[in-house]
Amino acid sequence: MLAILFWFHLMGIAIWVGGSFLMPLIIVPTAQSALEPLARMKFMTALSQRLTSWMLVAILVVVVTGILQTNQIFGLAYLLGVNVLSVKIVVAVVMIANGFYLGNILPKRAAALAPAPGAPPSPQFLRAIRLQAMHGWIQAGLGVVVLLLVGILAAPV
Repeated sequence: MLAILFWFHLMGIAIWVGGSFLMPLIIVPTAQSALEPLARMKFMTALSQRLTSWMLVAILVVVVTGILQTNQIFGLAYLLGVNVLSVKIVVAVVMIANGFYLGNILPKRAAALAPAPGAPPSPQFLRAIRLQAMHGWIQAGLGVVVLLLVGILAAPV
């Protein structure tokens, strides 16, 4: 049973953290070089909606399998102490909050501030776009930390 939980947990992490890496490393730079600002915003909004659905499922799988694994390996009381697993959980919660802001709040803000066709972008719109890029990199960085902590937890003692 534990092997199946690990597999589902890793699949969830692959989707969640993989998407978090793809956005700032591949998708955003490609969209910036290939699409005009208004088309880029529409593309990123559509992508964000689709990706958010998959990431929500992945996060749910990661949380449920993580609780079940922790219970089988350590017992749930283990979560009450300060240890690598508790730090990983805190980082994951920050990653969830940042992902919600990045995937739900910022795209709506950018869409509301989008310039009319042919009009120059406002400073507020450009700031919203920069915030999306910054939070994308924060998300990727948090993913690196989570994976490092998973590696520490999974390493033989």
